[in-house]
Amino acid sequence: MEVLAMPTAPPAEVSGRRRKAVGGADTDVTSPTGVRPDVVAWVALIQLTVVVVCYGALLAAPRFAASAAAVVAVTNIALLMRLRGNRQVSLGSVFLAVYAMFHVGLTPYVVLGVVPELLTRDTGDPLTWLMSPQIPAALTLVTISMSAFMFGYALVASRRRVSRHSRSAARAADRSGSSVMVWVGPILLLIGAVLLLGVVLSEGVGSLGADNFASFRTDEYNPRLAWASLFLGIGMAVLGTSGRSGGSHWWALAFLPLVAIPLAIGLRSATIFPLAAFLVAWARRHRVRVRLWHGAVILALLTLGSVIRQAREGGTGGFRLTNASLNPLDGLAELSATLRTVVVVREWRQVENQPYVGWETYWAPVERLIGRFLGLDIAPAALDDRNLSTAFLARPELGPIGGSPTAEAYRAAGVVGVVVVLALMGALIAHLDGIRSGSIWEYAVGMVGYVLLVWSRNNVTPVVAQAGLCVAIILVARWVGAQRPDPVEDARLGRAVPGRTGGD
Repeated sequence: MEVLAMPTAPPAEVSGRRRKAVGGADTDVTSPTGVRPDVVAWVALIQLTVVVVCYGALLAAPRFAASAAAVVAVTNIALLMRLRGNRQVSLGSVFLAVYAMFHVGLTPYVVLGVVPELLTRDTGDPLTWLMSPQIPAALTLVTISMSAFMFGYALVASRRRVSRHSRSAARAADRSGSSVMVWVGPILLLIGAVLLLGVVLSEGVGSLGADNFASFRTDEYNPRLAWASLFLGIGMAVLGTSGRSGGSHWWALAFLPLVAIPLAIGLRSATIFPLAAFLVAWARRHRVRVRLWHGAVILALLTLGSVIRQAREGGTGGFRLTNASLNPLDGLAELSATLRTVVVVREWRQVENQPYVGWETYWAPVERLIGRFLGLDIAPAALDDRNLSTAFLARPELGPIGGSPTAEAYRAAGVVGVVVVLALMGALIAHLDGIRSGSIWEYAVGMVGYVLLVWSRNNVTPVVAQAGLCVAIILVARWVGAQRPDPVEDARLGRAVPGRTGGD
């Protein structure tokens, strides 16, 4: 991926090849050379209007619904990248791309009327949900989600375009806090590495590469893997935001093999999300534009992920590369099994006539967090029926099939819930994308962005606590930085006071 550093310091202060990217990329939500956000909002409204007009036809024709979802996904991702200029990466475009990868990857097969080869093997996932008559309805809900997300994002982008923030220098507390955050990244990664390696060593290094996914998904390992994934994810986000400061990019390279370990276990998301968060954070201070050859790289990675999954299932003795499926679309279709969660909640509503659970789904995590803070006796998420994952686990035929913000919102309040929740997510992500460059809160873009990326195929339960942890880390770093002298501020005061120099 081509990375262009765009220094903002005057030429006299930047010497030759030693130029550094200091707030390099344009971190406004919009760009004068990009698509206007009000145009993007109108496109989203037109998409939603077309869905309403064609709702009956979409639900009756799987190929039509799949084609619509694919077209909307590609269109909206392209528009979000164009908001910030020529194919510029942002949290908004990356989030929607990741969401589409987990929800829309099956559309080529639905259009062709075939089942992915990888999922038809004995070791593949159950196929009953792929035959469900609710597939077109689920794809239509996904289409609505992507349009609502882009609408919410564009509304906030329009507002920030009108009231553009000042590009003044960061305050002393931000500068000092950012210097502290440079070392927070490696610390977070070290904590995540210790937790992850502890789990792997408990099972034995030989457990990697075998069909042992279930052995890692136990009550003993689940919490440790969850914490390991969180620290690795937000740690990579911190390193990405720090850029080349303090050799952060070398730290990221050193920890890259550890981030890849979950892929061998079968936890592909634990590899995808930290890398996506790093890309988002890196793009804050370096211009990262999507190129045509990146598509070939993505196809190669999808093929690699598919091969690794087949190697795990076949075991070290039963796997033969010559018999493996090398179709990258099979790998994409496997990731897109998240669509199953939307199919299931749609069946609960239409077939079992289950009522909507209401907005308490989103209040429950806040309630548990407050209760624990106050020392109250609060039921854990695993016993709370308001939690979507708990509802899945209560059914033996489902089990831990993941989650989806679309499925969760539909279970809460139907189509209205999908529109409201995804539009609010778009608005929040647009706000993060618009955080001023140079501010210590720029670290929140990658860190909280990681939490939201994980939510793209999970439920809201851990989002509140994890986002709160990210904010707490930044606040502590800012406080620690405020206790340290700031040489830039001292030099400025020295120039402002006659007879005083910065060295006094």
